[in-house]
Amino acid sequence: MSAFAFRYSVRLPFVARPVSPEWLGVKFLATLDALTQIDSNIFPDWEVGDLPAMKGYPLVAARSRIAEIISRNVRRDGYTAAAHTMIRARSRRMTLCVRTWMGDVWLNAGDEMVPPDPAIVTYPLFRAALLATNAIWQQPWGCVQAFRLHYDQVPLYAGAALFPYSRFHIPWIAYLGPSLLNGAVSSADIETERTPDGGVLMTATEERLDPTNPEHWRRARILAEALITGTKLSS
Repeated sequence: MSAFAFRYSVRLPFVARPVSPEWLGVKFLATLDALTQIDSNIFPDWEVGDLPAMKGYPLVAARSRIAEIISRNVRRDGYTAAAHTMIRARSRRMTLCVRTWMGDVWLNAGDEMVPPDPAIVTYPLFRAALLATNAIWQQPWGCVQAFRLHYDQVPLYAGAALFPYSRFHIPWIAYLGPSLLNGAVSSADIETERTPDGGVLMTATEERLDPTNPEHWRRARILAEALITGTKLSS
């Protein structure tokens, strides 16, 4: 099974709470700009979604109207801010989505129906994207994760134990903030580094994470346990 049957995402939590379209718009634009600064070829011009109208606006046009656009993207008791890169090849698209009513910040590679191009799934890119995104949203944890349907119900390679289900899915890179450091791992198999805010960044592999690779599977399992343990400490 190819690793590219999996989706790859940066995921941060967002504690569901009332926010204004203006506040959300400022954070959202800052995130788009920070991602573009990482690699303007992977994150070129963005298109911001006006979801009820099923239309999009180039970022240059949406920038001055971002609060107005977000105010229309309302559901239940919160807002959604969404944008994708304006690339014809769906396998090379990146999508940023913030849903205050569901409590998540997502950066997804590829398309809902199209696996990502391997060229956009690299450790340096996703590491930088996780750090840049969390610097803006300042959440207690974050991760880069791989996902496919039923990853927890079918062995990912012959003879493998089932990978346990969690909201972290199959983590590749994990961040724990200063308040959660008791969940950090100390293992020669996991690269760790301190972040400027006093947190820790943990990496399963600097190769492209392939959950069907037994060694990658094993290291991702260590990170999953670290995230589960760390976030339990904050609950």
